[in-house]
Amino acid sequence: MRDAPLESNLWYRVADLRPRLVARARLHRHLYRGRVWYLLQDPATGRVHRFTPAARLVLAAMDGQRSVRDLWAIAGSKLGDDAPTQDDLIQLLGQLHGADLLATDVPPDALELFDRGQREARAKRRRSWINPMAIRLPLWDPGRFLDRHAAVCRLLWSRGAGLLWLAVVLPALMLLPAQWGELTGNLSDRVLQADNLLLIVLVFPLIKALHEMGHATATRAAGGEVHDMGLMLLVLMPVPYVDASAANVLRSRWQRAMIGAAGMVTELFFAALAFYAWLLMEPGFVRAVCFNIMFVAGVSTLLFNGNPLLRYDAYYILADLVELPNLAAQSARYWGYLLKRYLFRLRDMESPAQTLSERLWFGCYGITSAVYRVFIALAIAIFIGTQFFFFGVLLAIWAVVMMTVVPVGKALKALAAVPETRERGGRVWGTALACLALIVGVIGFLPLPNRTVAQGVVWLPEQSIVRAGSPGFFRAFETAPGTAVEPGTLLARSVDTALDAELRLLQARVAELEANYAAEFVADRARAEIVRDQLQHAQAALERVRQRAQGLVVAASTRGRFTAPLANDMPGRYLQQGNVIGYVLGDAAPVVRVVLEQAAVDDVASGTHEVLVRRASELGQIWPGRVVRQVPAALDEVPSAAFTPTGGGNIATDPRDPKGLRTLEKVFQLDVEVDTLVGRELRYGERVHLRFAHEPAPLAAQLWPPLRRLFLRHFSV
Repeated sequence: MRDAPLESNLWYRVADLRPRLVARARLHRHLYRGRVWYLLQDPATGRVHRFTPAARLVLAAMDGQRSVRDLWAIAGSKLGDDAPTQDDLIQLLGQLHGADLLATDVPPDALELFDRGQREARAKRRRSWINPMAIRLPLWDPGRFLDRHAAVCRLLWSRGAGLLWLAVVLPALMLLPAQWGELTGNLSDRVLQADNLLLIVLVFPLIKALHEMGHATATRAAGGEVHDMGLMLLVLMPVPYVDASAANVLRSRWQRAMIGAAGMVTELFFAALAFYAWLLMEPGFVRAVCFNIMFVAGVSTLLFNGNPLLRYDAYYILADLVELPNLAAQSARYWGYLLKRYLFRLRDMESPAQTLSERLWFGCYGITSAVYRVFIALAIAIFIGTQFFFFGVLLAIWAVVMMTVVPVGKALKALAAVPETRERGGRVWGTALACLALIVGVIGFLPLPNRTVAQGVVWLPEQSIVRAGSPGFFRAFETAPGTAVEPGTLLARSVDTALDAELRLLQARVAELEANYAAEFVADRARAEIVRDQLQHAQAALERVRQRAQGLVVAASTRGRFTAPLANDMPGRYLQQGNVIGYVLGDAAPVVRVVLEQAAVDDVASGTHEVLVRRASELGQIWPGRVVRQVPAALDEVPSAAFTPTGGGNIATDPRDPKGLRTLEKVFQLDVEVDTLVGRELRYGERVHLRFAHEPAPLAAQLWPPLRRLFLRHFSV
């Protein structure tokens, strides 16, 4: 039963109008999840409007002869209780008038009512401009161009073109794993270099232009029209865009989904071509361009266009396949309905979801997309803030306003518009204020877990590390791993047949020169001096070779238990000088060396009450630790490559450093002892994950210090 009043006090303004649809309007019948909907298309603009069967009955009766009063009477006689109210009919007329689809002589008083559609259009443009991350600049109507090349568009999206696409892309995907290491090695440093960033800036708009032309040509090939193409300032970077909303009128959901995927299909095709060129090219400018084409057309396509949680291609593909147009908007409406009905107890609210499946889709998509968009907005603001602090601050302020103030304002406005709110205003507004107070309390006063996560490596004293003293082939252990040893105990032996031969040769040479020197000393003193110099050089060479030979035998330099994690792989292995053979572990607790960025060192140094350690080889096991040493001064190098992105760490390093250890920002170093690891099989340099637990603090208190440090760093105060 209808709860809204049938009659409107504004009805007298429009009752005698005789509206009709413009001749260019096209009406299409669609089925969405078994329900009939009608799409009204304006071929001149490409815009599509969706209406219910009840609204379609009214649209079909608009012939310019019937008055609005007659239209309402027809709807009432045909639809009964499902007939629209007078306010619904006025809203429909306003929507048509705002879309320039209504042909009638509108008097000034009715024009005021119909202006809501125009206001909505202006609001849409205004929202575009106030969003600094996505500002649209319409530039070109490609309709005539696509019409002239309609045959080419159909050829590009024919079955033959599809087979060609598969023939190009599939082999590239099969070859990709073999080249994965070279493509992704030191990826962050390669991409963020200044010269490479310039190439990305040049390549990105071109690839995205091809992306949008893919949408446009696919739409035209399916019989649709495209009338809006331009530039979008996406995070201050110019990116082409095209309005392919005309695809909505296609009845086949698979065809609509294909148009939505056309941009990604186009990018992947060019990414595959760039991959083949990259394989054939020698290192240089052209190969770098091919790499960036693969990076932009592959990575950006998967992360953005391929993500249905953002309103890009994958979102529209998902909405078409599940037959839920305006999935994001309907999800927001559904969550608004849940809040009004179950939180504010407004029982007369109507749910936008008609089936269990729709409730699941709206509920899951609404919450996941909202959380993800908040995360992306903050991540972009933080990134821009680190590079351009002023713009980052503006973006952060905008993000806070758009994600808090604006939604709350809209929610309160929508709540106030509900008639039941006026009847039970005290209780409803009391609940709203209580919810706001609860949110403020959770953010500003509720203690939440507070911790710092870092990485470290097992760090042993140099005297505890057993290294090969000379190059050679490993022969055998002189002492079995796991045995307690004393300083000087022989641990391992290597062999070098060439070194043995050189040693015997030098020994014979020294013996020969000693005999010659003894003979010449009596016969010819001058000749003896020459032989003596030769003897000294030979003895020095012999001493060096003897030291190398002694290095083939490795002895313990400290007391402890000898361990060799790679004992089974050692026999017959060629060892360079300095290669690790094993370790001599004493009774002291192993030390984990940790590197922290400046943002975390204060919290760890002053507010840590618990340290938990996990080895990378045993992530399921947690051991307690304690901080025993901290280097007070900031460092510009990490102690091990394990901390760098190349070694799997998270400390950014300077790509120009030949050693790869110099950091882009100052870091701090501290040592953590883990008593419970005494006697366990450990590897020097093994990665360790640490969690420093601090006193619980409200979310606002946890966010304030890093924001303050960011501000102070950029303003140097």
